[in-house]
Amino acid sequence: MSFPILKKFDFQWLRNRAITFYGAVFAVICVVMLGTGLWPFDFRPSNNVMWLGDRNGINFYGYGMVISSGSWNEGHTLFQDKSISLELWLRPLTETSSLPSIITLYDEKTPYVFFVGQWRSHLAIRSRTDDLAARKPGKSYQEVGLSNGLLKDVDTFITITSGPEGTAIYQNGMRARIYPRHRLLSGYKGGPVRLILGNAHSSTSYWMGHLSGLAIYNRTLKPQQVAHNYQEWIHKGCPSEPNEGRIALYVFDERKGSIVHNRESSDSQLVIPEIFKPVKMTVLSTPWRHDDFQWNRSFFQDVTINIVGFIPFGFFCAGLLMKARRFTMSAVYMITVLSGFAFSLSIELLQVYLPTRDSSLLDLICNVVGTFLGVIVYHTILSASHVSQREY
Repeated sequence: MSFPILKKFDFQWLRNRAITFYGAVFAVICVVMLGTGLWPFDFRPSNNVMWLGDRNGINFYGYGMVISSGSWNEGHTLFQDKSISLELWLRPLTETSSLPSIITLYDEKTPYVFFVGQWRSHLAIRSRTDDLAARKPGKSYQEVGLSNGLLKDVDTFITITSGPEGTAIYQNGMRARIYPRHRLLSGYKGGPVRLILGNAHSSTSYWMGHLSGLAIYNRTLKPQQVAHNYQEWIHKGCPSEPNEGRIALYVFDERKGSIVHNRESSDSQLVIPEIFKPVKMTVLSTPWRHDDFQWNRSFFQDVTINIVGFIPFGFFCAGLLMKARRFTMSAVYMITVLSGFAFSLSIELLQVYLPTRDSSLLDLICNVVGTFLGVIVYHTILSASHVSQREY
């Protein structure tokens, strides 16, 4: 004896249970992924920069930066013959596999004029160049550096001087490396620039350490001048005599407030913002075009997480639509992939307004790939179950 009404009731009940299950799991997945993508939900984070207090200097301890109050070089030429010297008194607090920027000269172009950064315990200097032979393969910048020039928890005085004779790097008053064919400002065409300390313009490359002194010259320094200035910094806290060509001198002796004064001029003060935000917001940035991009373990881990993380989204979204039986199979899969794209795009656009997050085109691509893989997994399991039912 058959009971068609009971069979219809049982089928409808099971389908409703399946829809409820897939819908509940899919909702949880969306909430978790949205929370993960937007964490820590802070649209106005504090700028992680503070005065050392017991001595001159500032401490960069996370997402933070110090920036010039305005643009330099407006109305006059700052580096007339493309010569420059930098003096940095600093102490790194970490060794990192990324390449955080300690000091950046930024003119709203890519790549920026130059930056001095840290990779593990090494000093790295990258600068824009028009010389194709001097560029790194596939990049628009040149790079030099100093091995083990930035040891963790060690105070170090770095002098970089660059001009027609090339670039020389000094450590604690002694010349450590020389690059005869390298010019730090070879790709600089003049125009307004901004000085950024402790981070890059995009705010995603923060450095952790102490900065106790900074001087900038628009000329090169001779070895004896480098050694003399080093002794002045170490024993007197800063150079005690006026120096021709010095355009900025920051000794960080204020120990409070939000202004770092330029001892050479009333112009070019530095500002410690209360709220951390990038100098320039970037929408769907392409990481491989960043100066600090590297094909390292961190990059591949990020790619893997962004792909694997969206596989459940694709699986349960396809399952939910299929159980509802309102679309054909091909339509279900297409809608699922488009939903993954729309959901990921929404997260990436919201990340533009989260200074501690990075709106990335690569993340969007990986999320869509993950959604597509989730659809494939669901289709494979569905096809296998249909084959098993037919065989039974």
